[in-house]
Amino acid sequence: MRHWIVIALVAGSAVATVRHAMGHRHTIVIPALLIPALLLGWQEWGFRADQDEFSAVATTIADRDVRIECQRFTGALLDPTAEAGYVAFNADGTPTDTGRLERDACNDLRDYLHGDKADPSIEQVVAVQVLTHESYHLAGIANEAETECLAIQRLDDVAGWLGASPDQARSMAVRYYDEVYPRMPTAYRSGECVDLGEMDVAPDDPTWP
Repeated sequence: MRHWIVIALVAGSAVATVRHAMGHRHTIVIPALLIPALLLGWQEWGFRADQDEFSAVATTIADRDVRIECQRFTGALLDPTAEAGYVAFNADGTPTDTGRLERDACNDLRDYLHGDKADPSIEQVVAVQVLTHESYHLAGIANEAETECLAIQRLDDVAGWLGASPDQARSMAVRYYDEVYPRMPTAYRSGECVDLGEMDVAPDDPTWP
C-alpha cells in the first residue's frame, strides 16, 4: 500500500510541477505532495532493505533462494491468526519459497537489526528466533519441535549475522532457551532438545544450545 501512495504522490507532484511551469500557481501544492512522497519513499526503501537482509539469512539456512516478507499494516488488520511467522507447504510436503513474519514480530526484528544489540528486549529475542525458525521451515523441516530445536542451536549465528558480537549472540541463545523455550506450546518442545539429545546437531560440542 505504501509504495502505491508514494507513486500517487510523486505523480501528483509531477502534474502540479508541469502545470506550475505552464503558469498555474502551485507553490503550496508541489511541496505538500513531494515532501510526504520523499518521506514515505525513504521508509519504504528501508522496509524493503530490511526484508532483503532477513531473506539473506533465510537463504543461508535453507541453502536455496528463498524470501522473507514482513506483514504490512493492512495485512495485520485482516489477519485473525496469532502466528508470529508462517511458511506454507505444498501438497507433496515441500515448502514454498516465501516465509511470512507477522507485523509485530517483524517490527521487533527491525528494531533489533538497527539497535546496539547490548540489551535486547525479550520481544526482540523472540523475533530473531522466529526468523530462524521460519528459515528452517523453508529448508524443508515441517515438524515444529524439530524446527524449533534446530533454530535454537542456530540462534547465535543468526544474531551474529544481524550484527551482534559473539558474546551478545551467545547470550541471546541462552536467554531464549532458558526463558522462552520452556513456555512454548507442547508441539514446539521436545525432551531431546538438550545437550547430547537426539536433536543435538553437534554432540561433540559441550556448548548448549
